[in-house]
Amino acid sequence: MSNSQRFGYGVAALLLASSAFHLLVYAVDGGGWGGPVSWRKPILFGFSFGVTLISLVWIAGRSGLSPRASRLLVGTLAVASLVETALIDLQRWRGVPSHLNFTTPFDATVSAALAAVAIVGLIPSIIMIIVVAWRRFDGPPSMRLAVRAGLAVLSLTLVSGAALIANGRAIGLPPQATDLSIFGAAGQLKVPHAVTLHAVQVLPALAWLLTLTAWSEAARVRLVAVAAAGYGGVVLVSVLQAAAGLAPADVTVASGVLLVAALAAMAGAGTATLARLRPPGR
Repeated sequence: MSNSQRFGYGVAALLLASSAFHLLVYAVDGGGWGGPVSWRKPILFGFSFGVTLISLVWIAGRSGLSPRASRLLVGTLAVASLVETALIDLQRWRGVPSHLNFTTPFDATVSAALAAVAIVGLIPSIIMIIVVAWRRFDGPPSMRLAVRAGLAVLSLTLVSGAALIANGRAIGLPPQATDLSIFGAAGQLKVPHAVTLHAVQVLPALAWLLTLTAWSEAARVRLVAVAAAGYGGVVLVSVLQAAAGLAPADVTVASGVLLVAALAAMAGAGTATLARLRPPGR
């Protein structure tokens, strides 16, 4: 393991520890889970940045990067993730919204810093890792498919994040007054943003679990493809619901059928995997 990977994993561990700490704070302090000022934000941002950083550091380590490129990409991604999470945590402890908050000069500076770190650090490093891993990834075909499908979905989280910011700007109200992720009547742009963020953990985890089964590599590729199609269906439903201004639970007939089919595909792939697990020691 290279020094850059150790650094990346260390930062990821720190972010996950921050999430766990704020979960304890939430258990003691209470308060609402939703809204622009809640303990939900440091909990979820710490967790999401932590697990995503772990995934991307691992992928970068198997993508044939030179030591210099690894230091640059992994280091930039890790530092940017840490700064973003720290600023979000800071604003929660101050009791004010973190994003699109221009109430005071300091709040405006924090909002600008969050945007700058994302534009200069997070987005370019994520895009570069996606490009490199698509060109070369050291792993069996099933894992390559899982990683590339997960990264393809991850690229959509950049689009959904931009949509969140654009929607907040379009609403034109301060974050204390409204939920800036609401599109239309009740569409939750946060849902597709969250769903697209975690395929890069779910699909490679399935591919790894398949290596512990008696399935052939060809069958493993097919099962990963089924799970990836199912995950894509969940993403599509979340986008359709948000774009239509509908709450996540307020599914239409078409969205409901698609969601059931997508979840069935994922559940089927998972069940087939678990059914063929090898006993320990074999």
